[in-house]
Amino acid sequence: MADEIKVKPYLSLLKGNLKQTINPGTVSITQAGAGYYHNVSSIATSEETIGTFGDVTTEGWCYIRNSDAANYVQIGFATGVYGIRLEAGEVAMFRMEPAANLFLKANTAACNVEIFVAQD
Repeated sequence: MADEIKVKPYLSLLKGNLKQTINPGTVSITQAGAGYYHNVSSIATSEETIGTFGDVTTEGWCYIRNSDAANYVQIGFATGVYGIRLEAGEVAMFRMEPAANLFLKANTAACNVEIFVAQD
């Protein structure tokens, strides 16, 4: 079977005279394996490493949502190096490199973070 994963990226910016919409439509991805990891973790203000995603042996698409109402979460792929910041309620989606670890750290107070990783 093909195209088991569907992603609908959409971004709209409208502020003053600035206007931009990016809408490539549905992106279909074929999942070679089967399975996924899905969890909500309480991420503390000291760095936490997530390197095991259940029965997922080869990481593929990753969805992360910061469900906190006030604080942001930093995300990276090496200890102390954070290239992603999710403000309260924000989400990120990307394809992970196989065997990559996620390094997360909350700002000010612990945040509940939803993490979904699909088998590649």
